[in-house]
Amino acid sequence: MVHIGSSTRKAIAAVVIGSCIVSSFFDLTDFLWSVAEQEPSPSLRRGLQVEEAALAENYGAAPPAVVMQKVSGASSYFGVPDVYPWATRNALPASAAPDPSKETVLFWNIPMAGGPIAKDYFRCLGRTIDVQTSEQQILKSKEFGLVKSGQADVIFSSSPDLALEHLFDPGHMARVLALFRHPVDRLVDKFYYLQVADWENTYKPEWKEMDILQWAQTVNQDHDYMVKKLAGKMLSDEASQNDLASAKKTVKQRFVVGLVDEMQESFKRINIITGTNNDTNKNHKKCMLQLFGKKGKRNPMFAANAHPRIFKKDPAWQVLAQQNELDIQLYESVVEVFQEQKKEMKQWTKLA
Repeated sequence: MVHIGSSTRKAIAAVVIGSCIVSSFFDLTDFLWSVAEQEPSPSLRRGLQVEEAALAENYGAAPPAVVMQKVSGASSYFGVPDVYPWATRNALPASAAPDPSKETVLFWNIPMAGGPIAKDYFRCLGRTIDVQTSEQQILKSKEFGLVKSGQADVIFSSSPDLALEHLFDPGHMARVLALFRHPVDRLVDKFYYLQVADWENTYKPEWKEMDILQWAQTVNQDHDYMVKKLAGKMLSDEASQNDLASAKKTVKQRFVVGLVDEMQESFKRINIITGTNNDTNKNHKKCMLQLFGKKGKRNPMFAANAHPRIFKKDPAWQVLAQQNELDIQLYESVVEVFQEQKKEMKQWTKLA
């Protein structure tokens, strides 16, 4: 039997361990190359540019190599969907206690989900609001320094990714609010509203000649609007499960959410976030009365656009639900977040 000394055994062990590390390194490198070859979404490319610019600014030159890569139409590390970079960088955490005197609100204006009602409410309070819809508007406001100037109390935008990316920065982070509505209810409302809304650029009088099932089957192209919007995709693009996962995480961690079906509670939360009460705003009581009536039970959303209802058993509802499967899953997640945020709201009410 050959005797092996202690020093020799240690050397052999070091070689074996080193071989394992080298092997693992090359396996990891192969994996990262396969991840990096995947084409990111437009929103993701913008997010990566923002992060790269920030790294370059911090290091004063080209940023160091970053091992973790973003992939396949959503924000992710090693293929695990994560919060979108524009939200991580420029939006306050939803769990952060509000400081209304130092915060600018960004309100995601989802079509047919109470945005105009929220605008009227803030105007009633005497708040200065600004509406940023197109990319051109947002870039122009960026040059002007809209947020830094402090000239807007609330910014409404249908493109939260672009608004957060260009109007805000880590020194001026946004308090993000949004009202959410069940996707099928939102589309049913859209169908009936645009038949009569001759003041809208998207007025569709021809829809009066069709029933909602025909419209859903042959005309409607509004599929998974919310998930696509957060991913920076066009309505004609396909949304993925990764997009949905990133949307869920982003909303949960960076959005204070309200529900159209819980309008009064949602506006109470808006008041808490913005520091609005009878002591801070003389119009508060009057504005809430206009919204909800003397008994506080009226839902202004349903009073604004009365139309026939459809139910889950109706074929039109089922078609619209199938077209918006990812948005429905996002909405169901939002409902859970709405309940979870109740605890923070109680704590912040006590601190107010």
